[in-house]
Amino acid sequence: MIKYSIFILTVVSFISCHQAEIKRPVYVAEAWENPEWENPEIFQINREEPTASFYKYLDEKSAIANDSWNNSSLYQSLNGTWKFYYADSVQARPTDFYKSDFNIDGWDDITVPSNWELKGHGIPVYTNRTYMFPANPPFIPHNLNNNGTYKKEFEISKDWDGKDIYLHFEGVSGAMYVWLNGKMIGYNEGSKTAAEFKITDFVKKGTNDLAVQVLRWSDASYMEDQDFWRLSGIERDVYVYAANKITLRDFRVTSDLENDYKDGVFKVDLKIDNNTDTAVEKDVKVQLLDGTTEIYSDTKKVQLKEGRTVVNFNQNIPNVKTWNAEYPNLYTLLLTMNGESTAIKVGFRNIAIKNNQFLVNGKPVLLKGANLHDHSDTEGHVISEALTKLDMEVMKQNNLNAIRCSHYPKNPFFYRLADKYGFYVIDEANIETHGMGTTNQGLNNNIKAQSIHPGYLPQWKGMHMDRTVRMFERDKNYPSIVTWSLGNEAGNGENFFATYKWLKEQDTTRPTQYEGATQYANTDIQPPMYWPIERMIEYAENNPTRPLIQCEYAHAMGNSVGNLQDYWDVIEKYDIMQGGFIWDWVDQGILTKNEAGEEFWAYGGDLGAGHLHHDQNFCLNGIVNPDRTPHPALFEVKKVYQYIKFRDINIENGDIEIKNIYDFTNLNTLDFSWSLLKNGKEVANGVLPALDIEPYASEKVKVELPKLEDTNAEYHLNLYAKTKSATDLVPKGHILAYEQLVVSKGRKSIQFDNKEAMNVVEDAEVMNISGKSFKMAFNKKTGIITTLDYGNGNILLEGIQANFWRPTTDNDFGHKMPKKLGVWKDATKNQEFVSINKIEGDNNSIKVISKYKLPAVNSDLEINYTVHSNGAVLVKTDISGLDTKLPVLPRFGNNFIIKNEFNTVHWFGRGPHENYQDRNTAALVGNYEASVEELYFPYIRPQENGYKTDTRWVTFTNNTGNGIKVTATDLVSFSAHHQYNDDFDAGKEKQQRHTTDIKKRDLVNINIDYKQMGVGGDNSWGRMPHEKYRIKAQNLSYSYIIEAVNSEK
Repeated sequence: MIKYSIFILTVVSFISCHQAEIKRPVYVAEAWENPEWENPEIFQINREEPTASFYKYLDEKSAIANDSWNNSSLYQSLNGTWKFYYADSVQARPTDFYKSDFNIDGWDDITVPSNWELKGHGIPVYTNRTYMFPANPPFIPHNLNNNGTYKKEFEISKDWDGKDIYLHFEGVSGAMYVWLNGKMIGYNEGSKTAAEFKITDFVKKGTNDLAVQVLRWSDASYMEDQDFWRLSGIERDVYVYAANKITLRDFRVTSDLENDYKDGVFKVDLKIDNNTDTAVEKDVKVQLLDGTTEIYSDTKKVQLKEGRTVVNFNQNIPNVKTWNAEYPNLYTLLLTMNGESTAIKVGFRNIAIKNNQFLVNGKPVLLKGANLHDHSDTEGHVISEALTKLDMEVMKQNNLNAIRCSHYPKNPFFYRLADKYGFYVIDEANIETHGMGTTNQGLNNNIKAQSIHPGYLPQWKGMHMDRTVRMFERDKNYPSIVTWSLGNEAGNGENFFATYKWLKEQDTTRPTQYEGATQYANTDIQPPMYWPIERMIEYAENNPTRPLIQCEYAHAMGNSVGNLQDYWDVIEKYDIMQGGFIWDWVDQGILTKNEAGEEFWAYGGDLGAGHLHHDQNFCLNGIVNPDRTPHPALFEVKKVYQYIKFRDINIENGDIEIKNIYDFTNLNTLDFSWSLLKNGKEVANGVLPALDIEPYASEKVKVELPKLEDTNAEYHLNLYAKTKSATDLVPKGHILAYEQLVVSKGRKSIQFDNKEAMNVVEDAEVMNISGKSFKMAFNKKTGIITTLDYGNGNILLEGIQANFWRPTTDNDFGHKMPKKLGVWKDATKNQEFVSINKIEGDNNSIKVISKYKLPAVNSDLEINYTVHSNGAVLVKTDISGLDTKLPVLPRFGNNFIIKNEFNTVHWFGRGPHENYQDRNTAALVGNYEASVEELYFPYIRPQENGYKTDTRWVTFTNNTGNGIKVTATDLVSFSAHHQYNDDFDAGKEKQQRHTTDIKKRDLVNINIDYKQMGVGGDNSWGRMPHEKYRIKAQNLSYSYIIEAVNSEK
C-alpha cells in the first residue's frame, strides 16, 4: 500500500520588507472555570430570536429579482479572508485577542466559510457514533478541546446611518463567542442554524474589529453526534445587514388548499418592530404574483406602537396552481413596508394524514427518497448552491422525489431550490445523541443509561427546544418541507415529547416524525430504520396506526443496494407503506493525494487520524461518489423508483399494458418508443402513439412488431418513456422509465464440427491435444489446462480453476463473511489434485477429466473438458458430496487469466453497467462492448466489482479481432479485470486501502461463474443477502464452451 501524506500549512511567515522572520506566537491561558460550553442550560447569550429566511431590498423590483441577500445594498458580506489562530487545547488559546490593540502578527490567514481541519489546522476525523472525547455530559476535557480564533476588520456603509445593524452567522460548527470593537456581543451553540446578534450599539464609523472564538467541542457536541466527519469552524455565510428602525422583523405564510384542493387558503402574519420611542402609522402592502400577474393585493394602514405589532392578511384564492414535487408551481409573495421590500416564493399545497396514509393534495404519494448529508469532497461541510443544484439535478434525473435532511437543517438556499425544482423534504432538528444511546437500540428500558442521557434530563430541555424552535422558525415558509423531524437516534425522553408538543402547537399543516418514537406516541408517521421486508409486512398486516415510511433503508455502503426491487414490490402492495429514504446519497470521501501525487478519496482513519478512534469507511454509503458521479447502484434506484409500469398482456401480438403511477402527471407529457432486439441487437424500432393516461390509470397499447422469422433467436422488446420537453433539471429526450419484456426465448442449439482428426501426445507431465486449428495442453501434475492456442500463440497465463470466493464487500464484512463463510476461501486456495484422465468422447471428441479433493469442505470437485476437433472445448464443473450444513457459497465458478492483449470485451447479457443477481432489473439484456478497464468500478474501498449476470456469451479479443468466445450452455455471469481477484480482497479484516492501491497488471483476469450470491443491502452490519439470492451448499454443476474468435471469419 502506498502511504499518503497530508500537507500542513506552514506556521512561519515572513515580512518581505525586512526579510525578518515572524514566528507563530505561543499562548498560555489560565484555567477556564465553569465555561458556558459545559453548562447545558446556557446555549446562547444575547442572540436574537430566530426568524424566517428572507432578505430586504430598497425597492420592489429588486426584491422580486433576487432570492438571496447578495445583491442588496442593505447587506455586506464578511466572507473571505480572516486572520486565524489554531490551538489544540483550551490552555493554548489566546485570551485577549478581542482587544483592538492585540498583536496578531504571526497568525494565519483562513478563508471563511471553511472547516479549519481542511485548511491544515488540526485533524479531520470521521466517526459514526463514538464521541471524540470521554462521554461525560456536559463536560469536555479541556486539554483535548481544539479551538480556532478569528479576527476580521470591516467598515459599514454611510447609507446605514440611523438604521439597526445585525451580525448574522448562517452556521458555525462549535461553540462560538463573539466580540466587536473589544466588547462581547454574545455566545451561540448549535452549528446548523443561524445565530444573529444586534450590533447597533457596538458598531462604529470607520474600521470595526470583529473577533470570534470557536471551541471544537462543547456540551452541544453531545447533541451533534451525527454519522459524519467531525469538522469545525465558520462553515456557512457571514454577513452584516441594516434595517430601518421600523421594520418587518418576521412573518409566517400559510398557503393551504380547500374545496377539493382547487382553491388556495392564503394567510400571512407579519411581525413589525417599531424600535423608536414614538408610535407611528405606516402602510403595509402585501402582493401575491403569478409571474408578473398580480392575483392578490392589499394595503393596510397600521398604527405601530413602540415594540412589536402583528398584522394579519387573509384571502381565499380560487383555482390556484398547486405545488407538488411533479409540478412545483410557485407564486411570488411581495411585502413592502417603510421603504423596505422582501419577496419569497409561496406554494399552495395540503399535507395531511388520513386513514393511515400520508397525503399531498389528497394523493397518497410514494416518497422515493435518499438521506443527504452536507458534504463536499474538497470543502467538507461547506456546501455551495451550485453543488446543491447538482445534487438535485442528479436526483431528479434518476427519479428521486424526496430528501431527508440528515441530520440537521441545510443552508437556506437548499430549501429555495427544493421549492423550485420539486422535492418533498423532511426537515430535521440538529439533534443526535447517538453516543449516549438511543431507542430501538437498547435504551428503551435502560433506566441507568437514561439517567445521564440528555434526552431525558430537564436541564437539557432548553437546548432541545432551542434547536427545534430555530429550525421551525427559520424554515416555516418553505412549501417543500412536508414533514418536521425531531432529530435522529437521540433517545426519547420527556424532552422529545416537549419538542413534539411544541411543533404540533405551532404547525397544523405538517406532520412531525421521529425514528426514536416508533414505539411511542410522539410521531405522526412510523419512520423506522432498516426494517427488513418481513417486519414491514408484519406491521402492515397487524392493525397499523400510522403510515410506514422508512427514514433509512437500503444501506448503500460500497457495492450494495441489493433487493431494492423486492422492497418496492412490497411497498407498492400495501396502502400504508409509502416509500423510504436510502442511506444515503453521497459517499463522504475527502479528496487528497498520496506521496506519489495520486488522488484518492480519504475516509475514516486517513488524513492523520489513524491513531484516533474512527469508523473506517462507514462514511462511504452513497449511491453517488463524492464528486456526484454515479455508483452502479444508482441505475437500479432509477429503475425501481420509476413512475411507469409496463406489463406483458400478449407480447407475441404486441399487446402490453402501461400503468401511470405518477400522482399528478398525465403520460401525455412523455414520448413512448420501442426497440425490438434479436439476440441482443436492434432489428426494429418505433414510436407509440401519444398516450393520455391519467395518474393511477392503465391503458392497453399495441406495439406493431414485425414478424419474428427466426424461431431459434431470442427476442426482447425494450420500451422507453422520454421527456417531450426540457425542464430546469431534466433535458429533453431524457429516459425517465423503461422496461424489457421477453418476446421469445428462442431455442439454444449447440453443435460441434468434429470432422477433423485430433492428435494426443502425452508424457509423464503434459498431455497435449491438437487439431488442425488449435493446440491445448494439460499439466498432468495439477490437472490444469496450461495452453490454449488458436493459431496466435498460447493465450493463457493461468489455466482454469474452480473458484468459490469473491473479494469481500462492505456488506460481506458486516455479516462476517471471512469468518462464517471462510471455508470457501480455503476451498478455493487449497484444491488437492487427485487425478487426470483422458477418454474418447462421443462424436470424435476427447474428454479430459481433472479431479480434486476440497478438504476445507470435505467434498469432491471435477472439471471436465470435452475437446472437439474444431478447437471448441466444453468446460463442465461439478462439486459434489457437500454437507448441507455447510455455509452458503459466495460464488461458484471458474477463474482463468489470459494475455493482456485480449482486452476488448463484447457480450450478450445484462449490461452495460455492473449488476448482480439481486440488483439487475436496470441492466437490460443486450449486446455490449467495453474494454476490460471500463468493466472495473473503483469503489473507494476496493472490493468486489464489475460483475455481469445472465450472460449468453462473451468474447475477449485483441486489436486484430482474434481471441476467444465463451458461450454458456444455459446462462453464466462473468467479470474481467486487469487485476487478480485477490487485489480487491482485504482479507480477514478490513484494511486501510484505496483506489490507489489497485494497480493495473499486464493480464486479463476472467471469472466465468454459475452464480455469485447477491450483494445485499438491508444493512451493512449483519444482514446477509436474501435467501433466494444465496447459493446453497449442495451438489452443483454448470458448463460453458470456449472457442476461437478468428477475425478472418
